[in-house]
Amino acid sequence: MRLRGEGRRRTRRRRSLLFVLLVTVVLLDSATLAGAAVLHARRIEQATGTNAVIAPEVSAVERPPSFTTDIEYAALFSGDGHQVSSQVAWDDEWFFQDPTVYNAELAHTCAVLSAVANAESAYYQQGSSVPAFAENAFASLGFDEVSTASYRYRSEVLDELRGLLDGTDVVAYTLATKRLRSRETGAEKELCVVVVRGSYGSEWLSNIRIEGTSDVAGELGDADHLGFTLAAAEIVLDLEARAAAVDPGVERSYLFCGHSRGGAVANLLASYADGASGAHGAIPSAGDVRAYTFATPNCTSAKDARDATYDNIFNVLNPSDLVPQLPLAEWGYRRYGRDVWLPAEGQAAFESSYDAMRDSYERSMGAECPYDPSDRGTVDEMIDELGDEVSSFDKLTSPAGLLTLTRLFLGADAGRLLASHYPNTYIAWLDALR
Repeated sequence: MRLRGEGRRRTRRRRSLLFVLLVTVVLLDSATLAGAAVLHARRIEQATGTNAVIAPEVSAVERPPSFTTDIEYAALFSGDGHQVSSQVAWDDEWFFQDPTVYNAELAHTCAVLSAVANAESAYYQQGSSVPAFAENAFASLGFDEVSTASYRYRSEVLDELRGLLDGTDVVAYTLATKRLRSRETGAEKELCVVVVRGSYGSEWLSNIRIEGTSDVAGELGDADHLGFTLAAAEIVLDLEARAAAVDPGVERSYLFCGHSRGGAVANLLASYADGASGAHGAIPSAGDVRAYTFATPNCTSAKDARDATYDNIFNVLNPSDLVPQLPLAEWGYRRYGRDVWLPAEGQAAFESSYDAMRDSYERSMGAECPYDPSDRGTVDEMIDELGDEVSSFDKLTSPAGLLTLTRLFLGADAGRLLASHYPNTYIAWLDALR
């Protein structure tokens, strides 16, 4: 009788366990179905243009051809509610000058606008009270047309989840236009500024979609980073559609800028406008072109990326920043155009401007600058060790390669290293150097 009773209890326990498992499966299936329904509903909302934040209407400020103004934006790690302000200069005459000559004032202004592009995402989150930083910034610079339409359906948490399922190679960017007239010659042109947002949410996955890296012989191909290329292609289509509506007799000038991922996409856009069309399509509406990118990772294996054709592309880089070193140059990767390195310890320019950089950072951010220039040594050691142990990007994505990369990051103070990558570290340096 005892054994028979024990058997009944075991049977009841098994039935209870099966019931719990069945309920769990049903709940998981229900959650999956509910999640799929929510994401599908979001796709419909995007297709119909409903249930998203609407861009504000901001009137352009009347400006003389040359002026300075304060631009407000949000920045992580600032001392007072993350909202900061930077004074920038602007001169219409810049865009009638040689685009292959580096302009320190324009570089600083573009670095601030790149930070503004990152901050714009918060405005497009429903229920947010954050200002539309990009519209306000370009209005203060005298631009009469500003579009941030690409931020809609690409700034909410739900949109990031959808991006993981539908594809991660999307992009958000600010596009602004302004008619310019040269004080010296009377020539006129339309300036189109494109500022690309840096990595946001699921876009991080796009950053590791490098390319089909090797040809049949195992040699590195002559190609651009796939994830950045797909993002740039969307912007190219937008630019050409807008250019088609402009008087063809008016010269169209382009300025591309962005930080980190945004810098890489801006770098490719400028290269297309310069003639590196390949299979992606150039930007035939471009007259003269300028690009100022910041903290830009290597984004191409094209062997002609350093040719004089791209001398109008300036990539501003911090020697202590790890991101511009990846993917490794010894694997065959590079950027289009010319690299402009910020001062490093031991250089005369560093000694003469480091204190001014720190003062500029503290004035705008309300906090001390956390970036440590001595981290350059740590970054160089990480890059050397990675290059010694991993011979190609293909091998980096192998289990052994990923283990090496993980070990290197775990052995470093990642938070401290990231301070060298912050947009406001770059902004402070450029403010001190202009």
